[in-house]
Amino acid sequence: MLKKILLATVTSVFLLLSAGASADAVSAVYSCTLNEGKTSEDAHAVNAQWLSWARSKAGTDEISSSFVTAIVGKFEGFMWVDTYKDLATWAKVNAASLRDDNPELADAFDALQECESNRLYNIEPVSYTHLRAHET
Repeated sequence: MLKKILLATVTSVFLLLSAGASADAVSAVYSCTLNEGKTSEDAHAVNAQWLSWARSKAGTDEISSSFVTAIVGKFEGFMWVDTYKDLATWAKVNAASLRDDNPELADAFDALQECESNRLYNIEPVSYTHLRAHET
């Protein structure tokens, strides 16, 4: 119960802050490993259901989700990169409870993966002129 109250409080603060914040996109990044016997195809199937749920909770299709694996470097797992049009959209999705709304989907995620960390990043677009200045 305390966890739900804390989550609701934190989400409310994010909603209030996002009202005055810029409309830059944000990405939630989760570092995970697939559970034994699970495949990236399994992950894509479960995530497609989650994305549909998240978009319905946010009231917008402006949410994307990517299954990211390393090409170079040592990283045994994968990352989910969920990108939202703004902080308010992220807060709407995070205020909802997947476990309460769709326990079967929440259980499918639990059976699929183990996620050890997550971060929320602000995405600020950079102008072409700015990028060109780095080349000189």
